[in-house]
Amino acid sequence: MKHIQTVSLYLVFSFLAAVLIILLVGLTPSHSPSLSFSEKIGIASVFILCCSVGISLTFRPNWIRQVLPKQKKEEKKIPSPEKRPFHGHHPECPVFQNHTIQWSKKIWCAGCLGLFIGLCGAILFMILYIGIDFRLTKTMSLRFMLLGLLILAIVFGEAFYQSQSVLLHVFLNSLLPLSFFLLTIAVVGLTGQFVYGFFAILLCFLWLDTRIQLSKWRHSLQCSTCSESCKMFPISF
Repeated sequence: MKHIQTVSLYLVFSFLAAVLIILLVGLTPSHSPSLSFSEKIGIASVFILCCSVGISLTFRPNWIRQVLPKQKKEEKKIPSPEKRPFHGHHPECPVFQNHTIQWSKKIWCAGCLGLFIGLCGAILFMILYIGIDFRLTKTMSLRFMLLGLLILAIVFGEAFYQSQSVLLHVFLNSLLPLSFFLLTIAVVGLTGQFVYGFFAILLCFLWLDTRIQLSKWRHSLQCSTCSESCKMFPISF
């Protein structure tokens, strides 16, 4: 199946990216100098900009596609025999009841709400990291890196098995952007190289996309086992 192959490739590349980060840190001389304040500002600015774009996508997931020029030939989608209204990026269906949560009189996608909270938190932590001029020791940086990788593994595992608890789903998704923050400052602290910090941010996009692909695969799997005929998330072959 196409979805299984796609998810498998993403997981393999995500694992290789984690190994690459570890090797990068391990092979960099331990006496690497710290970043200058201007370089830290540069890394923080790129990170905050990426988080801001991510926040906008939690509200309007497809706005980038709408801005980009459309292809001349688009594949015609087969219309579903039964239309269902969408609330919180999910169809109004009992199968996806634990994927949404009502907050502030609005139905939110539980995953997107968690990401929104986590992205806001990551921005705040990055501002504090710069404002306080906090200098990480090598030991603290190493612990932050291991903690960030552990959080990634837990979030991927939860997406794979799909917890039945909405609040747990929101909480774990909120930790994902925080793991990106931890990994970014850990790589910078351990290598003292601006380019490596920027590289870590790029790898965060891969890990985020892997989380999204896992979610899409789970949606298709749940939809395929449902007895209803609408099939809002069909499995691709």
